[in-house]
Amino acid sequence: MGKKKKKKNTGYQVAVSGAKGILRLLIYICVIFVILFAGKSAYNFGYAIFCQEAVASPEEAVEVTVTVESGDSAMKVGRMLENRGLVESAVIFRMQELVSNYHGMIKPGTYILNTAMEPEQMLRILSQTDTTGQPEQNVESGEVQNSESE
Repeated sequence: MGKKKKKKNTGYQVAVSGAKGILRLLIYICVIFVILFAGKSAYNFGYAIFCQEAVASPEEAVEVTVTVESGDSAMKVGRMLENRGLVESAVIFRMQELVSNYHGMIKPGTYILNTAMEPEQMLRILSQTDTTGQPEQNVESGEVQNSESE
């Protein structure tokens, strides 16, 4: 009788061992898929930040006037630009501002932006580094004058 009990016990151990092996394999497969998904997501996020693209082509471009208030954060400006259809994501815009040469340089004022502009171009305008075609800003009086002459 002892032998039969030992055989049953051995069969049970083999079954448990096999089940543990299959479970371990499934866990490894799940971990690999999680790592691949995280890597792909990180790549796409980085690509969106560093390979800036305009929302529209030059043929389909639309000019949009935006006003930045004093004290507006880059995230708030990004949300406004996203709502106006100038950028695809406020979070991506915020990260682009963070890694750009224009970090912390967004100035209050009224600006004319275009859906064919890349975020870097918008940041250049919002920091008043490039004022070509922009209304003149009189910060002290809060007045905006059109700088275009016909």
